[in-house]
Amino acid sequence: MNTFTAGGLGKPAEGTTLATPRYPAMPHLFSLPLLFSLVLAVAMPARIGAAAPQIRPGQPWFDTSGDVINAHGYSVLHHEGSYYWYGSWKIPGKTEAEKNEAGVSCYVSDDLVTWRNLGLVLSVTAAGMHPDIADAGILDRPKIIRVPSTGRFVMHFKLYPPRAREGTTGTDVAYTGVAVADRPEGPFVYHGKFLGADSPNGSGDFALFQDETGTAFHVAVRKPDKQLVFARLTSDGLGPAELYRPMPGVERATEAPALFRHDGRVYLLASGSTGWKPNTARLYVADRIDGPYRALGNPCRGVNPVHGYDAALTFGGQSTYVLPMPGRSDAWIAMFDVWKPEDPVNAAYLWLPLVFEGNNAVIRWTDAWEPGLAPRARLVTAYPRRPAAPAPSRPRTPSWSGAGAGS
Repeated sequence: MNTFTAGGLGKPAEGTTLATPRYPAMPHLFSLPLLFSLVLAVAMPARIGAAAPQIRPGQPWFDTSGDVINAHGYSVLHHEGSYYWYGSWKIPGKTEAEKNEAGVSCYVSDDLVTWRNLGLVLSVTAAGMHPDIADAGILDRPKIIRVPSTGRFVMHFKLYPPRAREGTTGTDVAYTGVAVADRPEGPFVYHGKFLGADSPNGSGDFALFQDETGTAFHVAVRKPDKQLVFARLTSDGLGPAELYRPMPGVERATEAPALFRHDGRVYLLASGSTGWKPNTARLYVADRIDGPYRALGNPCRGVNPVHGYDAALTFGGQSTYVLPMPGRSDAWIAMFDVWKPEDPVNAAYLWLPLVFEGNNAVIRWTDAWEPGLAPRARLVTAYPRRPAAPAPSRPRTPSWSGAGAGS
């Protein structure tokens, strides 16, 4: 009788009978532990030895097409499992002193690291575009919310009218532009503008904040006195529903506001007012949106080795948005722009974990880290720190009335 034992490596001939081996039992090819390991290897090949996607603050950030992400003064919206990154699309070759925005770009991601470019969701050059947009001097800092009462997506943005003077633009007066879409990927349709902050000069930097009920507020820097003020928006999110009120306890000339909620309180991350130059971050807390606010100082810790800035200058960045950390109820992502007015397309992005250490909110520099779509985020160091380089030279800070980033 032809036999094929478990120790053989060949295929048994047609009609052969498998016989039990006549040698003592011993580990072999089909032992249960080894078989279990083989099953795991087949079932999860992508996880073995695969590095998790990482955010690397300050490093060039490329989309899935290999192009540098171009979305500045941005915000990030989480909707139905995907993340949408909206920002100003800067025109290559133009400085911040020129009309250099082509509109609002949008990128989409499932993991906050790998981003696919969806193109312009609000284009300055779109056919039939309203002159407010087509001729805008500046179109900046888009912020998007989903309005619960309508289910629509509402975008607010800084809108400066044209002021032709040797090809430059002015910032004495600024409107808040409004656009609406039925889907997060757009297209967004322009719905007009308003002068924020109850000022004939309007408002500059701003944030959109929704409380636990979904009620939305416009938090803005009033022109020309730079007082931070707020107003509740209408139920459709298209404009203010009440007069603006100051935010008591917040220092004047506080710009780049970004708000988040924690443990029933409202936190305000912001910057000072120094034009394109970085300055010290400011953090405030209040029990309610209308204050009073208590100053918590600078939450930043560490040094940015990419640009050579320390915590005293907010790692070289200016706040733009705070996003809840995926899978966490006690951590957020603090987001900053590192402005480069002479080459805006290549300005950098800083995304850093914001956590509470005791009662203190802290934004600690981390070279690389995983957003953590699992229940817990992990902070890691992916490559060694480089020696801090001297701070790069910056152009002279313009007067406040013409300051780009902080006006």
